[in-house]
Amino acid sequence: MNLKYNANFLAILVLTLTSLACQALTGTQEPASTSEPQQAVSTVIPTQVSVEPATVDSQGAGILCAGSGTGLSCLNENGWQVYTDENSNLPNNYLYAGAVCPDGQLAIAHISGVVLFDGTTFKQIPEMDTSSSPEGIACDANGGIWVAHFQGVSHYADGQWATHGSENFASGESANELVYDVEVAPDGKVWVVTSRSVASFENNAWTVFQEGQGFDGSRFFNALTLDANGRPWAAHSGGVDVFENGEWASFESTDYNSPESIAIDSKGQAWLGTISAGAYLFDGNTWTQYDRGSENLLSNYVASISADSGGRVWLGTTYGLSVFDGANWQTFLMSNSGLGDNDVEFILVTNDGPVLPALEEKPTGSLTGTIEKADGSPLADARVEICVETIGSTFTGDTPCSDQPFFLSTKTDTNGVFLIENVPTGYHVIVAETGPDNWAQLTDEFGITSERTLIQVGEQYDIETLTVEE
Repeated sequence: MNLKYNANFLAILVLTLTSLACQALTGTQEPASTSEPQQAVSTVIPTQVSVEPATVDSQGAGILCAGSGTGLSCLNENGWQVYTDENSNLPNNYLYAGAVCPDGQLAIAHISGVVLFDGTTFKQIPEMDTSSSPEGIACDANGGIWVAHFQGVSHYADGQWATHGSENFASGESANELVYDVEVAPDGKVWVVTSRSVASFENNAWTVFQEGQGFDGSRFFNALTLDANGRPWAAHSGGVDVFENGEWASFESTDYNSPESIAIDSKGQAWLGTISAGAYLFDGNTWTQYDRGSENLLSNYVASISADSGGRVWLGTTYGLSVFDGANWQTFLMSNSGLGDNDVEFILVTNDGPVLPALEEKPTGSLTGTIEKADGSPLADARVEICVETIGSTFTGDTPCSDQPFFLSTKTDTNGVFLIENVPTGYHVIVAETGPDNWAQLTDEFGITSERTLIQVGEQYDIETLTVEE
């Protein structure tokens, strides 16, 4: 394999290491595993309109499923089970979104379509008439399936797909093609959120809410959910809005931004996940932040949030599946549980969710290999790091991995050989120092995103020779 140096991240057709950055942008953070927990940060924000919380009663035991780019990990009374295209009839492992249907089945959107999962088998739904990757999915009470994607929302009913274009969801300066999520209320009304608007579908007609039409100012939305009363909550860059009695109540936050996910817990409180600032809890009056520095979240990228009827909240991050019961945090990783991937794309939980199993202590492994220059000579005395989250074209720590939730570092010897020991089970990103303030990373076959190397339980893995190339 090759270590490709390419400052512009142009597509390439081999596994490569690509340039990250010539220098770090800001100061470093210590890994979460070495920092002392602090109190969560709370701020009180005045609200424009009061909204009564919608509470949920306990519904009995359920299951938990976490989707990722490597399959589906589910937890029930029998423990963990990981479903892939190799051990089940799951069509492929690239899963993007999921929803709990009214009949208890799980609807899962994957790279080429939708499947229904009853806890045992997967039923394939005919492929959609669009090549866009799904962003969100929902089920209606009639057995229909709704999928949000670029340029619209597709509806599956009676064996056929029909698409509602994004031109139905906004107009004028708010018009856009970025459709992020879809939800179906108990009364059958369909709600859709785009980057600039929220729209509802009822009696074959769309109603649009956007700047000057339901919202006083502009919004940059990114996530949508429904509470127990069927009210839509839309997360945006400045807080969250909820539709109550024909109007939108706005709850603003001064320090909240970059929304990625939203859920309403059994007490009617809103949980919002962000790309880089962890999660925020809004109880109707106070915003409380939970991140790597304040609580037991290992990653600040919270891609998905789901709440069970037993009072717990589940957070899927780029490094672990965390659960909060109102007092205690617990995080499941590949290294301490049967979770199939630490990078969680979405979470589905039914009823009260499952009983939490005890955490395991799995044996660590090691990673070794040889790094050579393009002319075949060894890259000697060079730093090599492994970490757990995808690395972009820039980084914020002293080194590409130093600001991540977990990383290990070593140096190559005179022959370019490196050895990293005590590597926990899981997928790891590899970076190497190619010169003063110059780094490269192992990327996928297209040379765009980080290639992840899997270290199995107790495995001594030899990645063999990596060649640095321009």
